[in-house]
Amino acid sequence: MIGINRKVIVGLFILSSFASCLNPRMVNRWVAEHYQEGMPEPAKKKNEAISISSKLPVTDDKLSTTKKDISHVLPLIIYWHFNYKNICTLNPRLPVNNFTSAVTTYSGRALKQKLNGNHVELTIDQMPNVMILGDEGWMILLFGVESLTVGPEVRDMVVSYRLLNANNEEVKKGTITIRDVNQKLSLGMFQSMKKLTWRYLETYDANITAMSRKFVDQLAGEL
Repeated sequence: MIGINRKVIVGLFILSSFASCLNPRMVNRWVAEHYQEGMPEPAKKKNEAISISSKLPVTDDKLSTTKKDISHVLPLIIYWHFNYKNICTLNPRLPVNNFTSAVTTYSGRALKQKLNGNHVELTIDQMPNVMILGDEGWMILLFGVESLTVGPEVRDMVVSYRLLNANNEEVKKGTITIRDVNQKLSLGMFQSMKKLTWRYLETYDANITAMSRKFVDQLAGEL
C-alpha cells in the first residue's frame, strides 16, 4: 500500500508538471514574438470600388488573449488521463487586416470587369481567429504518453456583400462562406512547442490570404 501511495504521489507530481508546461502568459508571448513588428496593417493600396467593414468585436492592441481550460482529468490509482487546453483568441484585426490586403490586391483583375462601374460593400461576419494548444495524455503508474498539439477552433470565413449601382441603389446582395482550412499540428520528437506555434501561425496567415482570394473568386462568380 505504501508503494502504491508513493507512486500516486509521484504521479501527481508528474501530472502537475504537465499542467504547468503551458500557460496563457507563455502563449501570448509566443504570439507577440511571431508578430514582432506589432499589428500588421492592411495594404495602403485601395480599390475605390470596394469597401470593407467588420462585425467582429473590437479589441485593444493586444495581439492575443489566452485562457486555460482543464477539460478532463481522470486521476485513478494506477491509470490517469488528462486534457489541458490553452485557448488563444487572436486579435480580430489580424485576420481582418489580412483579408483587406488580400482582397484589395487580388480583386483588381478578378472583379474589375464584373463590377463595371458599380460598387460593392463587404461586411466580415466571421473569421477564424482562435487556436488551441492542447496537452493530452495518459499515464499508467509511472509510464505514460503525452501529446502536444496546436490547432484551430474551426470557424469558417463568412462575408456578406451588397452590390450598389452608380446611384447607390442596391442591385444584389448575398453571403459567402469559405471553409476554414486550418489544420492541427502535432509536436514531434525533439521539437519545440514555441516553434510549432510559430509554424502554425505562419500557416494560419497564409491560409487567411488563400481563403480571402477564394472569396474574391466566388464573389466574382456571383456578381
